[in-house]
Amino acid sequence: MERHFGIWLAATALGVGASACSGERTSEAAAIGESRTLADVALPVSINETMVALVTYASEPLWLDAYEPPETEAEWRNAEYYAYQVAVGGKLIQIAGDGPHDAAWVAESDWIAMADEMSAAGMDALDAAKARDVAALGRAGDRLVAACEACHIEYKPDLPSMGIYKSPDYPPRN
Repeated sequence: MERHFGIWLAATALGVGASACSGERTSEAAAIGESRTLADVALPVSINETMVALVTYASEPLWLDAYEPPETEAEWRNAEYYAYQVAVGGKLIQIAGDGPHDAAWVAESDWIAMADEMSAAGMDALDAAKARDVAALGRAGDRLVAACEACHIEYKPDLPSMGIYKSPDYPPRN
């Protein structure tokens, strides 16, 4: 429970901080001590842009770790870092941004469930990376792939995926 609250808190802080940095100052943001709820927060970019900038960048190395597991302390720390990004990303995409479908997506219970599954897979990856457990990291990567594919089939079937971006060698070829 603490872990999930921490992710929600980080996501909310990031959204609020990003709103504050946008240069726009609302009366709500200007009021000192006024509490805001998640409903008051919007991403400063679209969910799709959040996915590309944060989740896509972090998820591919976690998938690849199943094929080429981390060996050095630095590689394990990178796996931890990427796992944090995926876990937080699953919560951030539950906040609408300025994309044409964002408000409709975040209103869907299936969207929220799929985003939660992505976040949970990120937490599995984080636990595995902290334990330096290659098998658990592979299972977390499989869970992440399943979560991403399920969501893309439902919400973004035309979006290119695996092997088209960032890493031409994924998946490994025999």
